[in-house]
Amino acid sequence: MWLISQFCKMKVLDLGCWKGKIPGAFGVDFVKFKGVDFVWDLNKELPKKFHNQYDVVYNKCVLDHLGNPLLFLQGCIKYLKKKGKLVLVIDNGDYWRYHMKFGTYHATLWEKDDPDNKETQHKMLFQMRHLTNMLELVGFKVKKSFYYNDYDNLSFMRKLFRGHLDLFLPRHLGRNLIKIEAVKV
Repeated sequence: MWLISQFCKMKVLDLGCWKGKIPGAFGVDFVKFKGVDFVWDLNKELPKKFHNQYDVVYNKCVLDHLGNPLLFLQGCIKYLKKKGKLVLVIDNGDYWRYHMKFGTYHATLWEKDDPDNKETQHKMLFQMRHLTNMLELVGFKVKKSFYYNDYDNLSFMRKLFRGHLDLFLPRHLGRNLIKIEAVKV
């Protein structure tokens, strides 16, 4: 995995790690799953013992589940050491499939999996510009940002079957995820 080799000698905080924590990272999530080191409501800032401790803060598909994304990002900057790196992966608000069923497709994705936990369900969608604006507002400098699909590593034929229309649309409409790398300034 590119992520493991990229962070192997760094102290990594994986926020919202769920069941797929980065090996060697310290994992925080709302629910105690295997691999979660600390159970915490990510709508709240982590305790001070986490401040200025990490080289990398990583989160995948977390921000759109939170009630206060700016508070979360302000926390991320506090957890990082000077010149630390934030890696943010999130659902792309422009992705065409998220607007099917009169705009309710994205909102209902997690409702099927966990109908009783409103805390874990999608709250909002973000476009790339929304994310870069918020990151800059809380003190990050965006270094890299791009759109991609969670199935990009599949063979061409499997991609064609899985994402037939995605391949022919502009990137902002045909890619379901956004990845942003930013540094604390």
